[in-house]
Amino acid sequence: MFDIVWSFMRLGGIFFFSGILLDIEIIVLVVGLVVLHMNFGLKAILTDYIHTNKIKVALLVLVRISSIEIGRYILELLL
Repeated sequence: MFDIVWSFMRLGGIFFFSGILLDIEIIVLVVGLVVLHMNFGLKAILTDYIHTNKIKVALLVLVRISSIEIGRYILELLL
């Protein structure tokens, strides 16, 4: 059960997660990509299903504000 492959797999996982937790550039990159993915998805949903321009513009502004705030809160949580 405890052979060398098992040990290397666990050691690799420990190094991977400790590297993510300690490397700020990776954290910023992942958070940025998550917020960008969320922003594009919500914009696509709004442009597909909302047809009134005033409501669409208001909701797109709210999506932009919320993506900025969510990104800020995630970075504060991780750093």
